[in-house]
Parts: sequence; structure tokens; C-alpha cells
Amino acid sequence: MDQQRRLLLFGFSAFLTLFVWATLGPKLFPGMFPQPRDVAVVDGGNDAAADGTSTDDEGATAAGVADSGEGSGKVGDAVEPPEVPPTSEKQDPTADGNKPEIPVVNLPAFPTQTVMLGSMDLSSGYALQIQLTSVGASVQSATLTDPRYPVAGDVGDVTPRPQLRVVGNNLLSDESIRPLTKSRGKLTVDLDVVSIDKLLAELDVRASLRTVNWELLETEKDANDSRVLSGATFRIVSPDGSLEVRKIFQLQRVPADRLAEADIRQIFAPAYQLDVAIQLRNIGKKTVVAEYLLQGPVGLPLEDVENARKFRDVKVGFLNDSGSVSAELMTSSALVKDAKKGTVEEWTRPVRYAGVDVQFFAALILPTGDQLARQTFSTVTPTVITTDEKNTERSDISLELKSAEFEIPADGLVQHEFQMFLGPKSQDLLFPYKADSIIDYGWFGSISHVMVYLLKTFHGWGVHYGIAIVMLTVLVRGMMFPVSRKQAASSKKMKDLQPQLTALREKHKDDKQKLAQAQMELYREANFNPFAGCLPVFLQLPIFISLYQALNNWVDLRMASFMWVENLAAPDALFEMPFSLPFLGSDFNLLPMITIVLFYAQQKMFMPPPTTDEMAMQQKMMNFMMIFMGFLFYRVPAGLCVYFIASSAWGMSERKLLEFLPEKAVDEEKLRRKKEKRGDGFFGKFVQQMQAAAEMQEQIKKNQREGNGNDSQAKSGSPKRRK
Repeated sequence: MDQQRRLLLFGFSAFLTLFVWATLGPKLFPGMFPQPRDVAVVDGGNDAAADGTSTDDEGATAAGVADSGEGSGKVGDAVEPPEVPPTSEKQDPTADGNKPEIPVVNLPAFPTQTVMLGSMDLSSGYALQIQLTSVGASVQSATLTDPRYPVAGDVGDVTPRPQLRVVGNNLLSDESIRPLTKSRGKLTVDLDVVSIDKLLAELDVRASLRTVNWELLETEKDANDSRVLSGATFRIVSPDGSLEVRKIFQLQRVPADRLAEADIRQIFAPAYQLDVAIQLRNIGKKTVVAEYLLQGPVGLPLEDVENARKFRDVKVGFLNDSGSVSAELMTSSALVKDAKKGTVEEWTRPVRYAGVDVQFFAALILPTGDQLARQTFSTVTPTVITTDEKNTERSDISLELKSAEFEIPADGLVQHEFQMFLGPKSQDLLFPYKADSIIDYGWFGSISHVMVYLLKTFHGWGVHYGIAIVMLTVLVRGMMFPVSRKQAASSKKMKDLQPQLTALREKHKDDKQKLAQAQMELYREANFNPFAGCLPVFLQLPIFISLYQALNNWVDLRMASFMWVENLAAPDALFEMPFSLPFLGSDFNLLPMITIVLFYAQQKMFMPPPTTDEMAMQQKMMNFMMIFMGFLFYRVPAGLCVYFIASSAWGMSERKLLEFLPEKAVDEEKLRRKKEKRGDGFFGKFVQQMQAAAEMQEQIKKNQREGNGNDSQAKSGSPKRRK
């Protein structure tokens, strides 16, 4: 017990001694307690300023924002560095003024600000509104202004729908962007300069160029509307005052004289372009060797994730020596898998573009200048932003672009420029950047391009996209009418031959080889090709695949409504069921059910009744395939179901119409010549091969019977002669 008391008394005495020393020590012995570094952390509201900027200093703009009235400076104009960098000051750490001053370097103390470039007003000519933040001087979000690109899916009771963000969807809210918060989400065009980040980390372990506030140096107003900003410049100086870094942003727009053109935002690519320049100025007296790491696009939107077939992919276009571009991609699932193994590949070839795309939108970085002569970026590395462990294909991914090392002489300046495309994946918009290859139409891409062209043409006549798909169906089926007519004639002939086929089956019911030979001979005599009925199916297969790819990639069909369908590029989702079914989900899709019912009716209408057990089994298999196709079609885009419904309705009407058309008179001489010619064709050769195989099989059986007879006679032997 005494030992425990002594232990408690010792602990209490030690705590009391430390408390007294920490409280009175700095006052009694100031020399033994050095002053802590002054770390300025600015945190406050984001009240909007009159010029499109916001700050946390009760609405006042940051010190250093140029007055952008008549004498507004242009973005990118050189600004002479101050004699003493704004991030450093001289303090006397002691009370003795006779001692020499010791420089104490502080973190940048600029306010948190946001800057809005562009306008949501369509008459302003801007297709984008870019939100910049002083924290890291990065792109916080990029919002499309065109009303054709709202947020898809269920948005509740919000009316009208909010506009879609191309990047920045990884942020929960604007409040997550705070200085000196390493847990904040990564932002597009975040920058890392190793030498500066090292100095910042010595001041505060949380500090880096990504997490501190940059100085908003100046903004540029739109030439046509002084209320709208079109550019901004941010600056930061390294803590040792040797290197100055600037980020210069300039947003493009549709020229005022072209705003009256119809659908100008669908063909004018620069309207979706943000120009970015990175300047590094050596304000020291020695040559500096530098390099930087640039964060690619972050937070692209995922839409209709339950039914989508494509998610986020890293897309890179490499420049070949001939100037052509070869594309490379990496899916989010593959990237997450490689990242866990530590085997993520670094690309070192010259790039024309590098970025991330989703189903209908893309965010690309395009370096300017001759990249074959001198690369701006030495390596491009795909990166994982956030991992969805359950559905890795839905993980947020991006890429990092590392610059090649470069020297900056004393008083020298190095500037790297690149463009950013932030917009819909449209052939007209991506072609000027040689990036149209990111639109993947699959194997039958040329047919998909033709279909897209036809749909655009029909829509240009003032026709709704749903009706345009029906018109495309009529056009396709009309071009296939000669084939359909032959198929109808073939089906009728097959029906006429049924009695003879039944007789042959009865005659050769014990010899399948002879039955097949007799059937082929009957088909040949009747000038009937049993494979002709499969031709329309094979012709429609490329059309089906091409239309499916077009609907999955063509952005114009996104959010195009038709009857009760809100989005032709997604399932019709008539209503949401109170429960969820495996593989089907909780949405009730009506169009796939109508499609399968019409398929079944078409099959029953034109398929002859079974005459054998084999035919009955085949029809049962066809019915089972209809159910299986119902599962496959249940979550396809509504536009594809519209095509098949129109195609089935056309096919049934066409077949009924052909039954009333008079049959063509048979030219016996022409038929005879055709039979002679067909004898050398595929079907004739097939019949000949079947006959030869049957004859060979018959000969083998005959030889076996004769051999068995001889063996029996040899075994029985002849009577022996008596001597």
C-alpha cells in the first residue's frame, strides 16, 4: 500500500512540475523558449464579389487583384517580382534590437477565393462556366451551359434540372476546398513542384502547392460584357524567394458574330476549350533545374450506373512520326487492379491528348507546340483517385503528367501552354483536336457513322429523334425488301414441300443418311435453298450492333425524350417498382416487353407447325431463346427498343402484304439454266458432297456386310476329304 501511495505522489508531483514550468517558464526564462513559426491559415465564407471573385474577408477581394476597368491588365502580362517576396518577412526573435535580424519565413497568407470564368447565360457565347479556387490555383468545376446537357437521372423535385459538371463531381461540396487540408479531394490541374513543396513542408507538414492559397494576381473581363470574367492569373513565390510560379487561365467562347448560327455550340470546338499556361520565373541569382507534376482531369460524372456499359476510362493519343495519332485506353477496373499490384504502366511517348472520358463526355489535356521535336510531358501515368471496392469499374480515375526537366537561368522565365477540352463527345467537336478516336463505335464503326448521319439529317428536317429512329427503320427495311420478298417466297415454298418431306421421313425413317440425301435432292429439284431464310438475319446483325453502339455513344440522343421515355439513350423506366429483381433492377421497363412480345408474335405467325419431334424441340428452344432475349433486352437503351418494335411491325405487315401479291411467272428455260449453274455453286457442291458422303457410307456398310459373310464362311469351313 505504501508503495502505491509513493507512486501516485510521484506522478502528481511530476505533473504539477510540468504544468508550472509550461505556464511560468516562458515568462521567467524567455530565452529558453523560442517563438513558434507563424502559420497563417485563412478560413471563412465565400461571399461573391462584384467582379466574379469571392473571398473570405467579408466580401473584399484579395490584395493584389488588379482593377479590371478600362486599364485592366491582360492575363499573362509579365509582373515584376517584388523586392521582398510577399511570403517572407523579417522579424527580431529577441527583444534586443542591437542583435542582427534573423529572417523567419512564413507560409503564404492569401485569402481563400473563388473565381467564375464564363457565364450560364447562352447569349454570352460561353459553353462553359469554370470555377477556379485559390487553394492550389486549380479548376474546382467546369459546368456545361447548354440546356441540352442537364444532369441525367433522378434529381428529385428540382426544376429545372441542374446543368452537368464535366469535372469536379468528386467533391462533396465547395466547403471541402480549404487551405492546408491534405484530405481535400484532388482537383483538375493541381500542381506539384518538388523544390517548392519541400520548402513548404518544412514550414508545415500539411503544406504544398496543392493545399495553400495562391495570390489572385489579376482577372480579365470579357470584351463584350464587363460583368463576365474570361481569364484569371494566380501567383505564388517559393518560401526562399527564389522561384515564382504562375497559373494563367483563359476561357474561350463563341465569337459574337457567330452566335446567331444554328447549333453553333455543336460544331464550334473552341467554345469547350480552356487555355492554361504555367510560368516558372527564376528570381534568384543562380540557374535552377526544375520539373513539375500536373494533375489531369478529376471527377467526371457517371450516369445511369445500373444500366451503363461504359464507365471512366483513361484515354491517351500518342503521336507517331508521321503525325498520325494512335489511341491507348485503360479502364478503371484494370487500373485499380494494376494499382493494387503496383504495376501501373508509365507512358513516355509524345502525346497529342491525354485525359479521361465517360459515356458521353470527355476531359482532355492537349499540349501545344511540336511534341515530336520537344515533349512537354516526359511521362503520363494513370492514377486512382478513389476506389469503389464493390464495383471497381465505378472507381474515380485520372492521370498525372510529369514535365521533362528544364533549366531556368537567373532572371529567366519558362512557360508551358496547353489546352483543355471539357465537353461532349461529338465528332465535330473532337475532330479539330485529332481526338475523335475516343468515340468507340466498335467493329462496325463505319455503319454506325452512317446511322448517326442519317439520324442527324432526319432531325435536321425538324423530326423528333424517336420518329427519326422509326424513319431509319423504314429506310433499312425498305432497302432489304428484295431480300425479304425472297425470304417470304422461300417460306411459302417450304410450306408447299412439307407433304413431300413428310413422305420422305416416313420412307427413310430408319436411315438418316438416306433421308438427308433425299431431302437435299428434293430441295435441288424444287429450286429451294433452305439457307436463304437466314440471310435477313445475317444482314440485320451488323445493323443491330451498329445501332446499339451509336445509341451508347452518340451524345445527341442523351436526354432526348419520346412519349413517356425521358432518355432514348437509357432504358425507358416507366416507373420504379417497390422491390428489386436479380439482373433486372427495380425499374419497370415497358419497351423491352413490347419488343419480345412482337418477336414472339412474328415467330408464331410465320413459322410452320412442327411435323417432327425434332422441329417441335427446335421451336421450344426458340421460345426459350425469346425469354433469354427478354433478359438481354431489358436494360438496353430505349432507342434500340424503338428500332426493333418498328422493325417487327414492319416485318409482319410486309409478310402479310406479300401474301396478296401475285407470284412471278416461272420462266422454265431460265430456271433450267439456273439449276445447271447452281450445280457448280455452293448449294450444288454441298448436295454433291452429301451424295458422295452417302454413297461412301453405303459402300462401307456393303463392304462390312460382305466381309462379315466371308468371315462366317471361313470359320465354318468345308468338309474334310476322307483318305
